[in-house]
Amino acid sequence: MDRATIRRLAYVANIRFPTEKAHGLQIARMCEAFADAGVATTLVHPRRRQTEPGLPSDGRDYYGVRHVFEVAPTRNIDVVRWSYLPRPLFVPLFFLHNVIWGLYAAIAIRRSGFDACFTRDIAAAFWLALLGFPVAYEAHSVPRGAQRLVLAALVRLPALRLLVALTKPLRERLIALGARADRCIVQADAADLAAFDAAPDRSTARGTLGLPLDQTIVGYLGRFQTLGMEKGLHELIQAVGHLSQPRPLLLCVGGPMDAVAAYRARARQCGFDDGDARFVDRVPSAEVPLWLRAFDIAVAPFPDTEHYAYFMSPLKIFEYLASGLPIVATDLPSLREVLVSGENALLMPAGDTEALAAALRDLIGDPDARGRLGRAARATAEGHTWSARARAILRAFDSVA
Repeated sequence: MDRATIRRLAYVANIRFPTEKAHGLQIARMCEAFADAGVATTLVHPRRRQTEPGLPSDGRDYYGVRHVFEVAPTRNIDVVRWSYLPRPLFVPLFFLHNVIWGLYAAIAIRRSGFDACFTRDIAAAFWLALLGFPVAYEAHSVPRGAQRLVLAALVRLPALRLLVALTKPLRERLIALGARADRCIVQADAADLAAFDAAPDRSTARGTLGLPLDQTIVGYLGRFQTLGMEKGLHELIQAVGHLSQPRPLLLCVGGPMDAVAAYRARARQCGFDDGDARFVDRVPSAEVPLWLRAFDIAVAPFPDTEHYAYFMSPLKIFEYLASGLPIVATDLPSLREVLVSGENALLMPAGDTEALAAALRDLIGDPDARGRLGRAARATAEGHTWSARARAILRAFDSVA
């Protein structure tokens, strides 16, 4: 397809929009970036009951993106309402719904005058490609079970013009599954630099948030768990517990709060005094730069699992980078694609709380090192903007069309 003919793009997302989860922000930012690149973009998603109180009806407002793309909710049987069903019944029901809604969305898009489709939804991508409609599919993992069979079929369909993998190992897995190497690119996630540039200084941020002005803050921002998987907070608590008094404030922001009782119990076991660790529920995307500005050191203590090590491209890393914070993170292949230990971050072995504590101790005692790492982090962020990501994807789509 010639670039000049890509005037209208459908972004298909089988999600609740808005959602408090990170994928909603990523989708909204990409729709905004595609529109800014000159492509009339419409986000197509199913109507779903909003389960999170307080979220606005228009996801663009929740994520703080401009109204430069359209949002088109479609008819939908909201099977998420039945999530109380036993898992052996609900899981296949949910999968069947995804398949059916993907077909419905594919037919509707094909009839609506769009020139191409971009999606993270494997069912919609499969139906669109099967119907011969030009589609780009963004992969965030290699699924198991029936979805793996769908993916194996999808990558062999000629109408699949482009595969976007978040990491190099994920690209290799997709190629091993049958994807064409010349149609499979790597694009990590990104951040909105302007939003972080507009954040107030550290003292103002702490005053606004009611945080101590004279205490070092070691911070974590992002969901505490993903799909039931821990993200390293137990190890982070233990590492901070190794530090001598006066101990820094450990500030964890992102929820869910039903996980906090276990973290507080671990903190007590590690000798924390009341107030040495604070846990804050999710905050709106627009407030993330304010919270990060209050940090002295940002930590990403991911465990060494297949998903975290090879497939993830966490938004929090790019937000940390954009904030110009010194970063301490787990030494995983996925993170090494962006972070270089000793240059723009310090990378520690997964699960090694002593090494994590030593890194934190060194940074707390060395403001010059914190400043050097923070400046390098911000320089790295300059190459990871949503605008650059969208334009790279459009160029790749054009080159294989």
